[in-house]
Amino acid sequence: MSHDSPASRFLIVNADDFGFGPGVNAGIAAAHTDGILTSTTLMANGDAFDDAVARARDLPDLGIGCHLVLLGGYPVAPASDVRSLLAPDGTFSNDFGGFLRRLIAGQLKQSEIVVEFRAQVEKILNAGIKLTHFDSHKHSHAHPLVLEAALKVAGEFGIGCIRKPYEKLGFTSFAGLDGGGKKTFVKQKLSAVVLERYAGPFARRMRASAIRTPDHFFGFAHTGLLNPRFLCYLLKRLPIGTSELMCHPAQLDASLNGAPTRLKESRVRELAALTAPEVRAEIDRLGVRLVNFNALGEKGSGIRDQGSGRGAT
Repeated sequence: MSHDSPASRFLIVNADDFGFGPGVNAGIAAAHTDGILTSTTLMANGDAFDDAVARARDLPDLGIGCHLVLLGGYPVAPASDVRSLLAPDGTFSNDFGGFLRRLIAGQLKQSEIVVEFRAQVEKILNAGIKLTHFDSHKHSHAHPLVLEAALKVAGEFGIGCIRKPYEKLGFTSFAGLDGGGKKTFVKQKLSAVVLERYAGPFARRMRASAIRTPDHFFGFAHTGLLNPRFLCYLLKRLPIGTSELMCHPAQLDASLNGAPTRLKESRVRELAALTAPEVRAEIDRLGVRLVNFNALGEKGSGIRDQGSGRGAT
């Protein structure tokens, strides 16, 4: 395969938050069976964890990773073992700014992060799920202290891949966005700029690690904003190598309506985008190969072509 062949562009389409709620689980399943979704990450502390595991049994071609959680919900490990990570009510705070300040101040014990991550992975494995990779809720593993904890646990359990949560700062598109969507995009793009301070240390650490990452990452600034026009725009500009597109599809139900998340109706729109016929047609026209994290193979060994049809493994 030549270096600049269209078939040398591979795309992992990963839905975060599997296990968050029944509507989220249903949306992820639909995006995989009826659309272009190839991968998801499961929240071990999600309210609908059992429902997600049951659905996974009927989705053998869906790659499933662990969505490591340090923000929102209850810990999986005994509270007494992870005290520094918890708010007074015994839950993880959902305030990322406060989490980052406490992390930088040394108030969150890295040893307890390891304990919690280990408990989350064990819960998923004990449910019969074979994990393909790690990522983290609200990209907490972008911080070096959390990354080290994740890599330690990945090594313990033989997890070979992790998300690289940095997208190219110059990549910008208002395709398919209205005025409100453009404002949200700009706000989220600024957050991506802030996160970029850790991109260099992340890259250096990963070069020294046996853990693999995709070459490129998209979806941070477009969180909750995916639409068919943007997806077709991205596909036309997909760089050589393996890219991950993060998404958050769902079917809107009572559990999602009442959940502590700003992503509600936007998840329904993302599901519609991921199942849009014109997006599938563009993938086929461009020869982009849909894969999941299993396709990364051994570091430096290239990638296994899994095809571009529905249900690519």
